[in-house]
Amino acid sequence: MMKMKIEHRFLAIDEGRQQLSLVDTGKEGVLWTVDLADYPLARDMQRLDAGRVLVGYDRGFFELEVATGAIGNVCARWTDVTAVCRQPDGATLVTGYNLDGTGGINVLTLDRKLNLVHAARRDGDYVRLMRTTPQGTYLLCMNDHILEATPDLADVRRFAAPGFEHAWKAERRADGGTLVSAGYGAFTAVFDAGGQLVRRFGAEGEVPGAVAPFFYASFEQLHDGRLLVANWQGHGPDNGGKGRQLLEFGADGRLQGSWSAEDRFSSLQGILVV
Repeated sequence: MMKMKIEHRFLAIDEGRQQLSLVDTGKEGVLWTVDLADYPLARDMQRLDAGRVLVGYDRGFFELEVATGAIGNVCARWTDVTAVCRQPDGATLVTGYNLDGTGGINVLTLDRKLNLVHAARRDGDYVRLMRTTPQGTYLLCMNDHILEATPDLADVRRFAAPGFEHAWKAERRADGGTLVSAGYGAFTAVFDAGGQLVRRFGAEGEVPGAVAPFFYASFEQLHDGRLLVANWQGHGPDNGGKGRQLLEFGADGRLQGSWSAEDRFSSLQGILVV
């Protein structure tokens, strides 16, 4: 039986209202909210340390103080940035479309002082989140497939499943497999270490009707195998009542609970547990 209440503290990008909030689904509720009008199309978040988070947005990235929502260390140089990733050596990877002016997909590497030290390019006109793997490769969401590529964006292999449309995020699992949110496919896909599709879950018909799967965007893998998924419901400020906004799946892929706050949020797109 699905438990209705789930308890998490997380950062939430509400794409529909262009806001970023710190949320506690337990007693504390919404702890703070910042307006993203000056930082449009924020999509990506990465925990830097106990107090700071890196947030990627259309023109670049900024650092956010988790406790207060204060924004600092802004880097704004481009248009169509879709993902950012701080590396262990302090470098920052910036992914997006046409970042070098040549009309393709780019991953740029900036050093600690934000100097450009490497630029990779490949043909293409769509990319969303990018994640690195322990193997030193990149996982790029390319609409109907996930591309695993070298740092120079040469093909390593591709992951695809029927229903991928604007696939949003891919992440390597501890067992060597790959987890993917299918975008408008509104399901989560699991590939094994060999790249074969072994499971999909969370789709319409597998969850209660009130969930209304529409677009599975960002997700968070928890240490015990549970998975949190943002169920984005559409552009604009008035989508909060269309479906359950945050979903929690067990390690077996079964929905364990969900959360919504339709009076405060429209369309959750980015989530990061803190």
